[in-house]
Amino acid sequence: MKLIFDISVLAWSVRNNKAKTGIFRVIENFLKHLVHDPEIDLYLSSVHGNICDFHKYLAIHNIQIESGHLLVPQRYSKYKDRLFLFYLRFLDLFDFRSNLFRKNLFLRAIKWILDPLFFLLGLSDYLNPIRNVHLTENFIFHSPFLPFPDFIKKSKVKKVITVYDLIAVLYPEYFEGNKDKVVWKIIRNIDSETSIVTISEHSKKDIVRYIPYFDQSKIAVIPLAAEDIFYEIKVIEQIDEIISQFGLKSKKYLLTVSTLEPRKNLKSSLRAFLRLAEDGLDPEIKFVVLGGNGWGAGLADLEAEFPNIYQSRVLFLGFIPDEKMAYIYSGALFFVYLSLYEGFGLPPLEAMKCGIPVLVSNTSSLPEVIGIAGISVNPMDELEIIKNMKNLIENQNLRSKLSGLSKQQAALFSWEKSADKLKKVYQNISK
Repeated sequence: MKLIFDISVLAWSVRNNKAKTGIFRVIENFLKHLVHDPEIDLYLSSVHGNICDFHKYLAIHNIQIESGHLLVPQRYSKYKDRLFLFYLRFLDLFDFRSNLFRKNLFLRAIKWILDPLFFLLGLSDYLNPIRNVHLTENFIFHSPFLPFPDFIKKSKVKKVITVYDLIAVLYPEYFEGNKDKVVWKIIRNIDSETSIVTISEHSKKDIVRYIPYFDQSKIAVIPLAAEDIFYEIKVIEQIDEIISQFGLKSKKYLLTVSTLEPRKNLKSSLRAFLRLAEDGLDPEIKFVVLGGNGWGAGLADLEAEFPNIYQSRVLFLGFIPDEKMAYIYSGALFFVYLSLYEGFGLPPLEAMKCGIPVLVSNTSSLPEVIGIAGISVNPMDELEIIKNMKNLIENQNLRSKLSGLSKQQAALFSWEKSADKLKKVYQNISK
């Protein structure tokens, strides 16, 4: 089985740690299994350029694949990488969503001018990095995130695309200026010969609803899994030794992982906690937020609403090194994740693998992930959130029960199981 697996996203991570998002981790974990599968004849590509970092990524992670299986430009440089990136960004300016005729007209004219210039500059390999001999029906091309480039769409290669969710097209208000173009480009480029991989039954239902003409049998649901860096640490002294570096004490904080953006609904979690703090909650108990800056979270309003306690009770720790994540999770009283919409929702699964209770939204895919192991609430019902937070804080027996269920639920998910399901997708379309 000849598979071309595109790792453009992994190359981005070499220069930018912020590229190591959930999608990065998904692709990396699948790659780890594909590389070692004797039944898969693996080829790697990076059709969106960045070839210098592509090779650096392979070297850093000691991924050894013979040169003939690396379907990238053979003559590459940082200069050529930057020039090709400029080319892609320039084309994107004229990739109109609503007027396909105008889009096609502009793009044809631009490419008619720029492509010959790129050929003269020695960048023809960047424009078509995969030779026709690899674009036949004997090969599968899987893009685990980005839209297919034109030369892939027009080829005879069997195509697989991963669609994580349809948040960007169903709820554009969750994206600043609706700048997330990836999803609608993917949807636009899907044809009847493409196979889709998605990450939850809820996401599959959204895809079926949004593309009703698409054959449902060609949509495979492959759940995600928590990485090995997440595991339960039972010895309190070991936990405290690490988390004290962040000003924390074991079982004296609630935890969430959240980019500061409207969809994550962090404001509801924090307001419920601060109401409890106002009503006499143990002053040592804090609310800890891990994750990066985003937009539109409106947390300044909360600081003004709770001026006497916000600064002392809410801690924003940003990004934490991987080797310390298990300690941060294991030390928490419980995990809170009241996102309004998730294609899957990895953070609650990571928390459950570390053996702590979870309080999550009853929306989108989150009930699939936690099963009966956690507590789900209406993410917009403040009284319901407060009631369940208070119960979890005060009821140690409930926390112990949910902790056991969390570990059982998390054990149902693994990258080995997910990789096996992905392999079956490849096998089915190879027949």
